Amino acid sequence: MLSRTLIRSLLFTLLTVFLFQSIGAAQSSPPKTVLDYYLLLPEKYFEANKEQRVKWMLEPGNGAVVDIKNGYIYAAGDGAQTPHYVCLFKRPKGSPLVAVKSHPSDTREITYLHFYEYKQGALVEVKKGVLPLKINENFRYELPRYGTTIKVSDQHGRKLYSLHWSGQRFVLQKPARIRPASNRLEYALHLTGSNTPCV
Repeated sequence: MLSRTLIRSLLFTLLTVFLFQSIGAAQSSPPKTVLDYYLLLPEKYFEANKEQRVKWMLEPGNGAVVDIKNGYIYAAGDGAQTPHYVCLFKRPKGSPLVAVKSHPSDTREITYLHFYEYKQGALVEVKKGVLPLKINENFRYELPRYGTTIKVSDQHGRKLYSLHWSGQRFVLQKPARIRPASNRLEYALHLTGSNTPCV
């Protein structure tokens, strides 16, 4: 008969081998949901450990949003751990484009926007061929939970333009221009939203 210690040691060894095989199989299978892509984000996005990234940052009670159906995540932050927005943009073939919006830990005045694609078991940053213009870190980029358009505004909240996903790349869409007022009275009426003069 085998001793209890030997049986425990054997069971522990078998369990360890099984876990490592499971982890290896999980890492080699391509991601399917926005949560899978979130879990593959590079370490540069996190101060939180791997357990906190899921249990705390994705906790709805902390304000997090995990919308698998629409390919959207808002991962809450606190202190040194900044919040992240992750959004999937579908392509006709292959894996989606993964957009990640974040901020430095000391300010929300600067916005980082990066794009990734899945290749050979990891997320690889896409730096060319996706955007019609360069990212301005002083602008605000609103990743869509619904739809395929990133809204861009300045630091004061004024809408500047939109970036519409075509399936392969983003296309610049500028907002309609407001016709300039021909005189001060017309301008005052435009500002007040009134049809009668301000006297």
